[in-house]
Amino acid sequence: MSVLFFILSIAFIFFISYATQIILRTRLNSSIPSRIYRLLHFVRIAPIIAVLILGILALTILHNKAGIRLSHAWYVAQFWAYMTFLYCGYMVTKKKVFLFPMFLSFVLAAYSTPLFHFEKVFIGHNVIVSAIFATLMFIALWLSTTKVLLNVKKQ
Repeated sequence: MSVLFFILSIAFIFFISYATQIILRTRLNSSIPSRIYRLLHFVRIAPIIAVLILGILALTILHNKAGIRLSHAWYVAQFWAYMTFLYCGYMVTKKKVFLFPMFLSFVLAAYSTPLFHFEKVFIGHNVIVSAIFATLMFIALWLSTTKVLLNVKKQ
């Protein structure tokens, strides 16, 4: 099952690049609503905030399984952020190509949000691999969000 998650993570990385191109082509002549613009700014930093909060909790209160908890928070936050980015893409473009990946990202995030589900899927070294994939997903989303925000700022 972890292989399926990793394959879908790679698919999301490539789709975000494609989705960014769709958003940039669609919105050349008009501006993005301010609530979507603010949401995109939040999406860019939300995974970092989630990991920092859980890191503080892991160091102060939740002393057991700190590595798994941080990897879990980092990986799941990416799926929530991807879902939000795809929602913004849909709201900006009104293209239905965003709906299925948005729904899939929601299902993956909702399924793996409980820690025991994450532990059941990612065992042993797969926890480290999930953190690596989450980092790659974060970089792709950061770049895509930055491109969209810079394009909006130019207009």
